This record gives sequence, structure tokens and C-alpha cells, in this order.
Amino acid sequence: MMFAERGLSPAQIGIALAAWSATGLVLEIPAGVLADRTSRRWLLFAGQALRSLGFVVWLLAPGFWGYLVGLMMWGLKSALLSGTFESLVYDELTAEGRSVDYARTMGRAYAARWAGFLAASLIAAGAVRLGYDALIVASIAAGVLSAASALALPEAPRVRPIDAPHYLGQLVRGLADVRRLPGVLPLMLFIAAMMAIVTACEDYWQIFGQQVGLPPGGIGLFVAVLGGVSAVASGLAHRGRDLAMGALFALVAVAGLLVIAAAAAYRPWAALLVVGYIAAARTLEVNFDARFQHRLAPETRATVASLKGFLTQGGNTVLILAFGLVAEAGAYRTAFLAFGAALALLGAVALARSARASI
Repeated sequence: MMFAERGLSPAQIGIALAAWSATGLVLEIPAGVLADRTSRRWLLFAGQALRSLGFVVWLLAPGFWGYLVGLMMWGLKSALLSGTFESLVYDELTAEGRSVDYARTMGRAYAARWAGFLAASLIAAGAVRLGYDALIVASIAAGVLSAASALALPEAPRVRPIDAPHYLGQLVRGLADVRRLPGVLPLMLFIAAMMAIVTACEDYWQIFGQQVGLPPGGIGLFVAVLGGVSAVASGLAHRGRDLAMGALFALVAVAGLLVIAAAAAYRPWAALLVVGYIAAARTLEVNFDARFQHRLAPETRATVASLKGFLTQGGNTVLILAFGLVAEAGAYRTAFLAFGAALALLGAVALARSARASI
């Protein structure tokens, strides 16, 4: 809205948003390799500082080029944080002999993120009357606070081998670990596919609420409930850490069926089915990430995590475009049905393969 109201054309907005996504995608793997070769805590600090600096650019140069540069800095921040925070947390817990607590810790972190998102949305709804510049200043302050908090994180010392590889060597080692470590490659591909589907739908739930007939106030409440449920489900997700992989795959299929049912009903009450889907999706995100981290080697943890992030982001970009094309060719309802079917099929196939492997 701010871009449009400040004179950017639809094409310029599209270019700026595409540059944001492309920057994060291109730098995802290099940032992950860097996180295995330097201080992850300082990378987290740099990422948040860069995003704040990007908002400063928005404030000083409120036009196409300013917004483009700011979004690209935001994309760099996303690349620096992707996989880095998870790797830091896992290795710190391992150093304390508490790696089993990873799902609980990350679940709480995700819960805090969603709670912050919900609070920021509610605050912004009232603060927007002060103007966009006031919101940008608040965003700068939040970024500075996040950067400072990153430096307060503990970081267990990592023992690097004498023959520590250079950048390309680190990347090659990470790729080798993907093939060598048991279960890493299939789980990485599964998580990337699942999260690409889940993330591609994120920005369309407001449209779903509108399409099924929720009033404007009801749409706002619907989005707020999704944020609240995301926080609660993430915070409680660690209770599923002892579930068998087959049970998690089955839950993926159930999540897809909930989306199908919501799109098939397409009535206001169908929003409740979406709430159930969101609860399942957040639970799955935490638990699959924990299973993935348990399989990784500490020397290449962030590198391999960045490979997963690259696949997820690439798939997400394609699927967001596909969602729009399907909705334009048919209807939004058709797109929701298709994506629900894709998620249900993904879970069902993985469940069948898991069942065969256990025989």
C-alpha cells in the first residue's frame, strides 16, 4: 500500500518485490556456508542491522530506487538468518548436553515470532494514522533492538579442523554430507516441498476470508486468530517430538485434507478448518526441523540448512506464481483445492514410502 500511495507503478512494485525475493534466493547458500566458517551470532547481528539500514534508506529516499535498495537489504538479511539461527541454537544446546530440547526451544522462538507479528499488526492498525514514516521509524528501532539481542545470544565455541576448507570446499563438504548422512536428502526434499506449499498459501488467507463471505472486520479477526493459533501451536509443538515419522507424514496429509474441505465448503464457517490447518502446519514445521537438525553434522550444519532453505525459497517462488495463475485461469477456490490436494498427496506418498520401509 505504501509503495502504491507514494507513486510506484504496478511494474515498479513487482520489480522491487522480485528483487527482494531474488536477493534472498541467490545469497541463501553463500550465507549458509559463511555461517559454518564464522561467528553465527555476528551474522545474526549483521542481518538485523542491514534490515534496519534498509528502512533508513526508505526514510531518506522514498522512491523506487530507495525502496528497491531497502528490499534488497531485507533479502540479504533473510539469507543471513536462514539456517544460521537454527544452527546456533542446536549447537549451543548440544554443547550443554540438551539437544533433545531443540524442538521445545525453537517452538518457543517461533511462538514469540508469531506473537510479535500479531502484536505488530494490531499496533500498526492504530499507528498508521501517524503516517508511514512513523511506522518506518518504529521498524528501525525494532531492528536495532533485534541486532542488539543477537549479540546477547550465547555461542558455543566450535572446534575447526586444521585443514578447514575454503568456501568452495565447505560447500562441497556440505553437498557430500547431504548424500552421505542417513536420511538427510529425502527429508530435506520433503521439508522443502512441504514448506514451499505451506508458505505459498500464507498471503492468500485474507483473500480466502473475503471469498467465503467474512465481513471486513471478520477478516481482520480471522487473520489475528491465525497468528494467535500459530503462536500457540508452535509453543506446544515440542510435545510431538516422540511421534513416529509416519505419524508426522499422516498429519501432513490431514493438513492437506483440511484445506480441501475448506475450499470445498467455501462458507464462512470453513475458516475454522483453516485454523485447524494452521495449527497442524506450525506443529509440523517445528517437528520436521528438529528431525532434520538431529541428522546433521556440526561442521556443515548451516551449509546443509541453507541448501534446504534454497530449495524451499525456490519452490515457494514458483508456487506463489502458480497459485496466482491457477486462480486467474479458474478461481481462487480452484487454487486452494489444488494446493490442498498437493499437500495431501505429498503426505500420503511419504506415509506409504515410510510404511514400506518399515516392513
